[in-house]
Amino acid sequence: MPVRDAMSYNFLIYCFGSNGFYGEVLNVVCSMLDLGLFPNFGSILYAIMACGEMRSLESGILIHNYLIQNGFGLNVRIANSLISMYTKLGRLDLGYQVFNDMPERDVVSWNSMITGFAQNGKGDEAFDLYLSMKNVEDLVPSRVTFLGLLLACGQVQNLNMGKIVHGHLIHPGLMSDFRLGTSVLDMYLKCGEVECARIIFEEELLEKNLVSWNSLLAGYSQNGCDWEAVFLFQRLLSESNLKPDSITIANVVPACARLANLQMIRLIHTLIIKKGLQLVSDIVLGTSMVDAYGKCFDIKASTFLFTCSRKQNAAIWNAMISGYNLNHSAYQGIELFTEMLRYEVLPDTITMVMLLQSCGELGSLKQGSIIHGYCFSKGFNWHLTVSNAMMDMYIKCGCIRSSLILFNSMCYKNIVTWNTLLCGYVRIGRSAMAIDLFNQLQWETQHRPDPVTMITVTQASSTGSANHGVANSLIDAYAKNGLIHSAWSLFEQMGKSKDNSSWNVMLAGLGMNGYGRKACALLSQMEEDGYEPNSITFVSLLSSCSHSGLIDEGCYYFNLMVTKYNIQPCLEHWTCVIDMFGRAGRLEEAYHMIQNGLPQGGDPGNLSNCAAVWGALLSACRMHVNVELGELASQQLSRLSPDNCGYYTLLSNLYSSGRRWNEAANMRRVFEDGKLMKKPGFSTVNV
Repeated sequence: MPVRDAMSYNFLIYCFGSNGFYGEVLNVVCSMLDLGLFPNFGSILYAIMACGEMRSLESGILIHNYLIQNGFGLNVRIANSLISMYTKLGRLDLGYQVFNDMPERDVVSWNSMITGFAQNGKGDEAFDLYLSMKNVEDLVPSRVTFLGLLLACGQVQNLNMGKIVHGHLIHPGLMSDFRLGTSVLDMYLKCGEVECARIIFEEELLEKNLVSWNSLLAGYSQNGCDWEAVFLFQRLLSESNLKPDSITIANVVPACARLANLQMIRLIHTLIIKKGLQLVSDIVLGTSMVDAYGKCFDIKASTFLFTCSRKQNAAIWNAMISGYNLNHSAYQGIELFTEMLRYEVLPDTITMVMLLQSCGELGSLKQGSIIHGYCFSKGFNWHLTVSNAMMDMYIKCGCIRSSLILFNSMCYKNIVTWNTLLCGYVRIGRSAMAIDLFNQLQWETQHRPDPVTMITVTQASSTGSANHGVANSLIDAYAKNGLIHSAWSLFEQMGKSKDNSSWNVMLAGLGMNGYGRKACALLSQMEEDGYEPNSITFVSLLSSCSHSGLIDEGCYYFNLMVTKYNIQPCLEHWTCVIDMFGRAGRLEEAYHMIQNGLPQGGDPGNLSNCAAVWGALLSACRMHVNVELGELASQQLSRLSPDNCGYYTLLSNLYSSGRRWNEAANMRRVFEDGKLMKKPGFSTVNV
């Protein structure tokens, strides 16, 4: 163009901005200003948006100053854009300053600030701003307002406020908006209310898109509901017309990995290949699969994927080193670290912790000292997690003195630091030093002893039978809270002081956390150590097989219990077996088993007159949405246990899942009419 005027530049800015070429927008605006040409209103809005999208604070401040000098600053739309830009850049102070200077605000102004506070983890400020919006100005909250509030509730885990927002959405019918519905679902999951989120998904989301499925899948995975995550993924494939994306797969893979479900991981790998997803270029998905194969003890597959991947960040290297540690190949993990440095990938604190664990597993003081020196030279020793891992490494390498020197030199300690040294003293038989350190912990610090502290001190002071109960209770508590690695650590620390209850509690804990195969292996170890399994042992083991989907193994151990140990099955054993078949979706087999028992043997007695086994079947029907069989189970339950409202609740939820809304409504009317009342919960623990 021989002549370029302001209109030409503005049109060019419009073309770039409307197509998302934000870097070009800033270049053209700068050229315009250098030539003394004035951008129009639309160009200014695109320029502000470009600064936020390009994360350019310097350019944003320059444009803001230009607007003030030229009298644009008081315009509501421009001010709203500036607020949005500053919040995206993490400068809430500057955004709030623009907000406060506005002589007139609209609902977009308030929404921009509420959303900005929520996105930056300042949920309380977002709530305060919302209350000010209602009290100061006569503005009606929009969908964006509620989206920001729900995000804030999830960020700070404010469940009460989240329920209030949810209530505001139900009355005007806003839950029909799939974005709001999915945000409510996500809020409940971030607050740890998994069952509430499931109900929202099943009953209140009229329209489910892939984001909704992914949100619930991620929530299940992050809250330790691994089997639920796997079942939901299977439902997505079979029931919906939606196609899983890389986010879907990245969410279900960790759940499968924690369950050590190698078959499912291989199926997902096949799906990835069929969909054309690139494990080589998708670093998140590639890292998840490398980690999963390692946790499923297929180190060859893990190594192959790692070799093929683009090793661009530390996460995938950490996953591979962790895999080597889990598969008893710690030395290869250390060798991998030297290769990581050759690739010029910067290690992080997780890398250092993994390497120190490798050295501890090998008992290699030489390698551990080298890693210690590297940590010191790179400044990693200032990270508390690294220092704690370093102490643990020295203890495992038999160098308690180095661990003590490191302990005394640390500027900051947490309870893990103290526990590490305590465990070290107990490991080498220095009980008196452990007791002295415990007294020092109580007198000199503000750290409160945790269960690990107490069990370690208990071991140091005595190994009497009274301590079995303490240790066993702690193992059980850790397992029930999903801290299976802590439970296993305590179990191993008990050494020869274990009793039969210790093994039974550990077996049950492994099962409820999805480590069924490890529970099966533990039975063999129990026998090798001279302990004879009893009736409770097999209840724990069958429950483990049930939670992990190990049907064949469960039938084998049931038969072993009867034939080898002459233990006659009781109600708990049969309930575990029914639950095992039910969880696996083999509902017809479970139904026939109630009538006839297992073909392998064991007199079932009169199972058909037992409410517990029918309850287990009804729960499985609810999980797999088998309405017909669920009705049969509920008929038996109404005969055997007519006053148990829990079974009616299960049946109501089953009808809802099967989209039989009239039957579900009829079941709820039973409660509303007062015919059934839920009994209040109580604890059976004697204090």
